[in-house]
Amino acid sequence: MSAKFFRALYVGRFQPFHLGHLEAAKYILQNAREIIIVVGSAQESHTLENPFTAGERVYMIRLALNEANIDPGRYY
Repeated sequence: MSAKFFRALYVGRFQPFHLGHLEAAKYILQNAREIIIVVGSAQESHTLENPFTAGERVYMIRLALNEANIDPGRYY
């Protein structure tokens, strides 16, 4: 794999993490060896705009990346 970058940063609210987010993560990983995923607005939850907690969003992200067969050693 010849990645342009060693590490990339991906910031989002991920309310919820959906297929568009997953495709963006895959694209980033085509250009970087590792991706750091940052859950923004982590303090916001239980509202119409932000229904999920930060922990629930992290769980959704890990589950989606795992189901997409993305190596867990490539994301944080």
